[in-house]
Parts: sequence; C-alpha cells; structure tokens
Amino acid sequence: MFSKRYLIILFLAIVSTVYAQNGVGIGTTNPRKTLEVAGDVNISEAIEIVQIDNLSDENTSTFLIQDDSFKIKALDVSNPTGAALGYIQEYVIYNPNEDWVLDFDTGISSTDFVLNTISAYYDRELDISQYSSIPYYSAFIRNGTWHIIADFPTANNVDENELGTWTISTLIYSRDLSKQLGTVEVLMDGKNAGAAANAIIK
Repeated sequence: MFSKRYLIILFLAIVSTVYAQNGVGIGTTNPRKTLEVAGDVNISEAIEIVQIDNLSDENTSTFLIQDDSFKIKALDVSNPTGAALGYIQEYVIYNPNEDWVLDFDTGISSTDFVLNTISAYYDRELDISQYSSIPYYSAFIRNGTWHIIADFPTANNVDENELGTWTISTLIYSRDLSKQLGTVEVLMDGKNAGAAANAIIK
C-alpha cells in the first residue's frame, strides 16, 4: 500500500510531466495539442463544452461529417469549390416557346440530390384577356435527373414574336446531408381543414 507521502510525490511527478511537455498525450508520448488521444475513443457519458460563442455574419463555419468509412471530415461551406449543405442555383432560360418551358433537364442526379424550385418570373407581357393565369413552375424527376417545367397556363405572349426569358431559382441539397422523411398521406374526407395525426418533427 502506498502511503500518503508516496501518493503526493507521484501526483507532483505527473503534474510536473504534464507541464513539462505542455500537453497530455494518451497513446502518444509527444502530444501536439493540450490533449491528444492516439487511438479510438469510447465516450459513455455526455461531453460538456463550457462555452460556444454565437456565430455572427462575418464568421465562416465548418461542419464535421462522418463518411461511409466512419472517418470524420471537415465540411467548409465557405469553400466555393467544395461540398456544401445546400446550393442556390439560378437558371436563366432564354427564348422558350413563348412562355412555355415544358422540360428543361438540369442534369442533376435525383439519386444524390433533391432539387426544389423556390421562385420564378417571366419577363414579357401576357395575353390573359380570356382567362386569368398564375405562373406554374415545378421540378420533377425523369430518367434519373431533375427537370424543370414553367408556364402561364392558358396565356401567351401579347407579341408572339417577342423573345421571353424565364428566371428560375432553385435550392439543391445532398441526400447524404439531409434526412428524407418520406411521404405523408392525408385523407381530408371532403373537408377544407385538417391536422396531422402526429408531428413529423418535435
């Protein structure tokens, strides 16, 4: 059994070693940081982080992502050529058939990505004298890629010789970096109001 004297000496020796190497190494005798663990780590309880400063507009943020081989990689969203959580892409489509874009193939894989059309506008005056019309634009999947459709139903250019332009903004995000919740089927029973049985996110 160690006496108290030997325990104090051992403790002082450990403390002096830590301060001498300016860091603690587990599985390594040459730590490069204040604490370096060379090997696997199994944490059975929570980790408490004392302080996390709020992000401000001028900050750039980096996410840590685990890949298929269980490696942790950094996802730097400020890198213009690297991967990101989401992408904003604007398509400017010149000279369609008057105001009608029946099928524009973006070439973006529907297996790897989800694409949403978030806004669209057309830059020519339309003839809506017989019917009122609101713009219709959407994304759909065909042959493994995302396609875009845009139109003012029952309307055409006032001047059919004018060359119109659709400007369509899209939001694209990777299926690897988002949770796909699937489809929720809702039976309204002829009513105009309803509610979900359970919230999909709480």
